[in-house]
Amino acid sequence: MINLLPNNIKESRLYGRRNRIMLSYILSFILTAILVEGVMLVSLRFIGSTEPNLRATISQNQTQITALEKDMQNLSSVVGRLNTAEKLYDSSIEFSKLIPKIGSILPKGAVLNGLSLTGGNTDPLSLDVDITSAELAPTLQRNLEDSDLFEAVDINSISAKSTTDIYKYSASISVSFTGSAKAKRKIAAAAAAVAAQKKAQSSSKNGGNK
Repeated sequence: MINLLPNNIKESRLYGRRNRIMLSYILSFILTAILVEGVMLVSLRFIGSTEPNLRATISQNQTQITALEKDMQNLSSVVGRLNTAEKLYDSSIEFSKLIPKIGSILPKGAVLNGLSLTGGNTDPLSLDVDITSAELAPTLQRNLEDSDLFEAVDINSISAKSTTDIYKYSASISVSFTGSAKAKRKIAAAAAAVAAQKKAQSSSKNGGNK
């Protein structure tokens, strides 16, 4: 079919169609914008209404966490006291076995006056030994070191006693049991010192040869 309408009428109808399409797009955009704004307003209103409850819940949870942390600290303190009591009980049993063993390796003129823990359950151990003379201290130290019980012995102090008894001196001695961590550190330090001394002697010899 041949369209015999004048050009001005054709153009008018064409622009009319385009205007209707544009108008429908604009209306759809406006309706979408209104819908989005409505959803946002409802969401903000919902969040605003629940915010006090959320804050109250967070505050309550924080209070519970603080109370739980305090309970954990109290529990740790109780466990620490129980461990200390257990160590004291165990050490008292060990002491009953140690005293005759230590007494058997003391040289003549030395007597064990007391012993106590200075750190952990078994290491280090502090010995209070009464001796007849200060010259006996090296022998006492050597006997303890040569025994199977100890491998690190340090004489902390030797003091004279104001007494008429034959044991005129008191020696304070720290001992570390065989295989203990402290003894291993002492052995490692001694080995390092020997190695350093040998290295220094070797360097000295090499320097003299030059």
